[in-house]
Amino acid sequence: MYLKNKFKYNLFNDGFCFLPSIFSKKEIISAYNGLKNIIDGEYETGRSPERRFWEIGDDPNSIIKIDKPHICNKSVWALITKPEFGRILAKATNSNRVQVWHSQVVWKPRSKGSSGIAGWHRDAQYWPFWSRRGLYTAWIALTNVSEFSGPVRFILQSNQWNDIRELDFFDRNIDAQDKILDSHFKSRTIINGILNVGEVSIHTSLTYHSSIENKEKWPRVGMVVHFCTEESQRIAVTGEDSNYLEQLEDPKTAPIIFEK
Repeated sequence: MYLKNKFKYNLFNDGFCFLPSIFSKKEIISAYNGLKNIIDGEYETGRSPERRFWEIGDDPNSIIKIDKPHICNKSVWALITKPEFGRILAKATNSNRVQVWHSQVVWKPRSKGSSGIAGWHRDAQYWPFWSRRGLYTAWIALTNVSEFSGPVRFILQSNQWNDIRELDFFDRNIDAQDKILDSHFKSRTIINGILNVGEVSIHTSLTYHSSIENKEKWPRVGMVVHFCTEESQRIAVTGEDSNYLEQLEDPKTAPIIFEK
């Protein structure tokens, strides 16, 4: 369901909240165009994104996801490092320090079949190198997001659940995932993240969320900002991710956007 008073949700009790826009029209347009350039393989700063999950020539109807676009384009960098953005994130999370440690562009064209589906998941399941406290995701709408454009969907108060290990972002069989959810929590409330351009949603690393097909004619474009606060703690891991968070020492990759 979607409730009209979207600004009533509490991040800590409900697992997510919505914030009004603090971005100008010019900032939004510049960031949108910057992300489009990155998708087209143009990197203004000379730095490549950390990873591309969509390459030029791939299915134009599939979700386009690219990691760390903020290091590739000055307008995208300016958007996520805007001081007022840092302040509102700090206020929403009751934090003294906000550091961006990762970002993504998620560009969802009009879908065909299941091409626009992102399965139910919680972000923490992909971050073994982090503790579970002090980690959040902000989602900046760079286009209007309607109930038909495949908005991010949040399960109310799922941040208080135990892990459901069968769920996965990359699983497009949303019906099968819903059956898994039924076996754990038959009664649940789903809230659609309906946003106007420039508005922001925030969810915790433990909040279950997903999205379904974009049925609008225009793409649904979001700038995803993963950030940590002073409550977060690094966890030592082995393997390919063992040194991943060393980037926190590099302000050109992981900028601190608010600090008291």
